[in-house]
Amino acid sequence: MILKGFPIVHGREKLLRVPKWSDSSCKTVVFPPYRFYPDKQVHVQITLNHMNLNDSVTVHHAITSWTENVNVQNFTVCAMQSGRNGNNFNPFATLDWIAYQGAPPEGLTGIIKIQKWWSGTNCADVNFPKVGLGNPCYVG
Repeated sequence: MILKGFPIVHGREKLLRVPKWSDSSCKTVVFPPYRFYPDKQVHVQITLNHMNLNDSVTVHHAITSWTENVNVQNFTVCAMQSGRNGNNFNPFATLDWIAYQGAPPEGLTGIIKIQKWWSGTNCADVNFPKVGLGNPCYVG
């Protein structure tokens, strides 16, 4: 199989066990075979939500999520919920993800590492190249 262009794949997974208050839950997501170039970096974007829970009683606490061990065959997603001491705690989460290599035409992609995030607010600057971005104004 010859891959061309901008390899991209997406999906949805259920995280059925987000453990007690101090723990995180991780799951390995496997990509369909032959979706990515074997010698290029894969980028993964994730979002977690409680979309499969449709009651008005259960508390929807914030979720911290991250990826680990991203490669051309799979990645691991991890999650940890805050507000774990409340009643009616929801132990389930749904993961929506998109994985890709490179960037679409006129697009950029990259990684910013946040080294310390356990508490408080941490920020990191994202610097875009000044060459090749064209005119940011639109005249109609």
